[in-house]
This record gives sequence, C-alpha cells and structure tokens, in this order.
Amino acid sequence: MAIQTSRLPFLLAAFGALLLIATVLHQINGVPDSWKASFTGSGSGSANKYHGPKSSGSGSTASRPSFYDIALSYGTDKVTTHKYHHMYQKYLAPYRDKHLKMLEIGLGCDMSYGPGASFYTWLEYFPYVDLYFIEYDAACAEKWAANTTEATIFAGDQADVHFLNTFMEQAGTNFDVIIDDGGHTMNQQITSLEVLWKAVVPGGLYFCEDLQTSYWENYGGDPSNSGKKKTMMGMIKELVDDLHVGPGGHKRKHEVSVDMMFVDCMEEVCAFVKKDA
Repeated sequence: MAIQTSRLPFLLAAFGALLLIATVLHQINGVPDSWKASFTGSGSGSANKYHGPKSSGSGSTASRPSFYDIALSYGTDKVTTHKYHHMYQKYLAPYRDKHLKMLEIGLGCDMSYGPGASFYTWLEYFPYVDLYFIEYDAACAEKWAANTTEATIFAGDQADVHFLNTFMEQAGTNFDVIIDDGGHTMNQQITSLEVLWKAVVPGGLYFCEDLQTSYWENYGGDPSNSGKKKTMMGMIKELVDDLHVGPGGHKRKHEVSVDMMFVDCMEEVCAFVKKDA
C-alpha cells in the first residue's frame, strides 16, 4: 500500500522521537544522579529521603565528648589532679543515655576553684540524670541550692549515721550510682559505705575517691601501713577477703559484702558493684 507523501514528515518525526527516547533509557544508568532525577521524577519523592541515623555530625554518638573531655572543660580535679576518668568511662558509659538517679557526696565547696565543677560535668555527661548532693558546708549548700533547680542538695555530715538515715528517708534508697568525694577522712568514708550501701539498687555502683588519704595521718590514715588503724583501704582489703570466704570460710567482717558482687580498684579510687536482684 502506498504512503501518502503529505503524511511522511509526521511519520519520520514520530520515528525520530521514539529513537531518542530509547537512546535515553539505554544510557540513563550512566547519567549523574542529579540529572537522572529529572528523568525519573524521583528528586522530590520519598524514595530519595534518608530515614536512618547519621554516621557523623555534632549529634552523633561517635563524635560527642567523652567523660574526660567534659570533666576537663569544667576543671574538676577528677581528671586534672587525678585520673578517675579511667574508672568512670569504664563503668558509667552504659548509663549515659539512660534515666538514672545519682548521688555525689561533696559539692566542692572546699575546692580552690569553688563548687559546681562536678555538678556541671554530671549534668552534661548524663542528659537524663536525677542528681543529688550531700555537702558538709551548710552555708555553701544553701547558697548553691538557691541558684539551681537541676539538683537536690542536702547539708550534713557524711559521718553522721542519723543524718544519712534521714537523707535516705527523704531522698529514697533507689540510687543507681553513688560517689563519695566528700571529706576523705576514715570515719567519713567507712561510715558512708556502711550506711549508704543499702541505698544502691541491685546492679548499682558505689565509688569511693581519694583513697590515698588512708595513708595520711591528718585524715586518720596510717602512714606506716601497719594495719593497726582502721582505714578505708583496710576495710577494702577485708571486703576482698569477705568475697572469697566460700562455704565453711571465715566469718564475714562486713555486712555490705553479703550482696557485693565485686570490688575494682584503680589509682586512688575503688568501685563497689552490687549483685543483681
């Protein structure tokens, strides 16, 4: 059948268009993504939206500051004079993004740089912390409490059993973490562990800092390490004995060892971990 010459230009144009489309579809895999979107229409569609976590950036877990970085920025002696970050990064990292209840004995009122260095450190390191402090200097504690709503502060002596029991009646006995950075005397450190241990939840942590004072006479320590004085380090050694008595072993010297899982010590600081329920 003959083709009318008047329709020939239209047929040739249609054939050329089909050939162009076929060529584009064949080559589209080699086209840059930004150009390909204009052909496929996916540039603004949900298929190109990213819904997963970002691997970098200021909000990522990998890039946020460590305990050491935060503590150093506030100037606390936990990382300047001492090296407690090794202990805290080891045990506190799993709590970082959890809701936790924490007590620190010692607001830092007697420090040369003044109170608050560890206060700000804990608030930044633990975004969901319910923070408590016990401070011996009542005037300092009252002044600090009047200027913050981000911590609950109690004034009292950590060596006073009645005060500690009153504290637990008011603050509760469900602390995930307790840190003793108070007066560092033997009576204070020993009494605080003996009384406040019951306030630690099963699986919780209790830390005692500045254990070097067990060998300083002006803190009630024993410079000769003779064992004749009752020191915090002496108690810790007895706790280790208690944890190894086994069936038929010697009688435990300390009640707190009954539900203590282990003791871990680093330079001038020890952690006491409570057994799970």
